[in-house]
Amino acid sequence: MLVIGSESIYPLLSDYVIIQILNALNEMSNNSTLIILEDIATWPQDIIDYITPDIFRIGQERELELTKNLEGKSWLSAIPDSMYVQTQKQLAIMLRSYSIKAYHCTRLINPEKVLKTGLLPLSRQMLAKGLSNVAPILVSTEDSFEAEEELRDFVRSDAFKNQQGLVWVYLTEMQTQQYDCQDLSEYYGGRTLRAALFNKRYKFHPLLKRLGVPVVIACRVQIADAPAGQVEELAKLMLDHLLNDAAGYSARPIMGELSVNTAIPATNIFEVKEQLQDTLL
Repeated sequence: MLVIGSESIYPLLSDYVIIQILNALNEMSNNSTLIILEDIATWPQDIIDYITPDIFRIGQERELELTKNLEGKSWLSAIPDSMYVQTQKQLAIMLRSYSIKAYHCTRLINPEKVLKTGLLPLSRQMLAKGLSNVAPILVSTEDSFEAEEELRDFVRSDAFKNQQGLVWVYLTEMQTQQYDCQDLSEYYGGRTLRAALFNKRYKFHPLLKRLGVPVVIACRVQIADAPAGQVEELAKLMLDHLLNDAAGYSARPIMGELSVNTAIPATNIFEVKEQLQDTLL
């Protein structure tokens, strides 16, 4: 446990400021094991060391695969013992030992609360709580009953079941400046509460825009908490970036997403940054 100076400083600082300080120190102490996708200098050395000795052969096999795909002969590109494919698989295994800096876009009524609670996976209880925050600005009790009925129908749908228990994050800061993040931040409750009320969108969606403020939450996520397919895609993304760099290709923006199947604790929250609302309209 970290102790900052003497207890006499605590009355001078709010809980919010103290948590910000502790989380900043936590980030500094863990940076040596944190992958920042945009910064290749933070990529694990064991991954670099694994790829480097055979990087040109791996690159040649990748080019062969791309050529076969372009020729419409994709069945010839999937060579079982391809070093390019095997390297992707090994990197996916290695990446599961690491964490990565990520960003969650949403709209919150009390953004600073995340510094105490962390980020919770999507659940029925979360949606119900979100709807209860909308209730005070509904026009009538009848509207409240109608919204609750829409929510009950939604949680029985495949759309909800496919998202339940997950926290979605972007893997680069650049992605937080793009449309998808802005779209998530435009409505209170993100896309899920908006989807739940979609059938009555002309009535309820304008209200969701009135609640809360748009925020981007920077955090640490464990790569092992993401589905295997997403980790494999991340491994391929990183390998291709290294191969492009070795081949002297022009640098391309690197982007990715993960959906983790567990809560992101408050100790893994680096920053909760409010966005200018007029940039999201």
